[in-house]
Amino acid sequence: MLSFQAPLLRSVAEQLKLAHVNELARQPGAQEIYRITVHYFDGRACSSVNTLRRTLAGGYVLESAYQRALASKPLTHAIDRERYLDFVRALKSLNFDHMGDQPNLPGYDSTDLWLVERAAGTFTHSVILAPDLARESYVRLVNAVKHGLPEALRQIK
Repeated sequence: MLSFQAPLLRSVAEQLKLAHVNELARQPGAQEIYRITVHYFDGRACSSVNTLRRTLAGGYVLESAYQRALASKPLTHAIDRERYLDFVRALKSLNFDHMGDQPNLPGYDSTDLWLVERAAGTFTHSVILAPDLARESYVRLVNAVKHGLPEALRQIK
């Protein structure tokens, strides 16, 4: 089921002219793509799109792009293999590929929203959540991002 928040969250990557995760996953050498889109409802920081790639040649790289900041040029972070694997294990332990969007999401003008995506080959899956209102497995997903990829939550004003 597509939530009404999905178009807003997907538009952040579109405005930054970033390829969709399924396109990235089909590129030669791509093995797995994770993306965390962060929307700040009150504009206290720039919305961001954070794409973690595992490739045959390039290893593990996180690129963070911000709306209205840094001339849309992404910040690049090298991620070591062990941290990448810890993040992946955390998502697998949640059964991320079968999670639905967080139930009872409020409007996009009242709380921060995240879109967490995974793509590999032709498979894609995404989950929308409100981190401040998260419960149960969604709290664990929030913690997996906070602890595994803190760079993805860096706020730029």
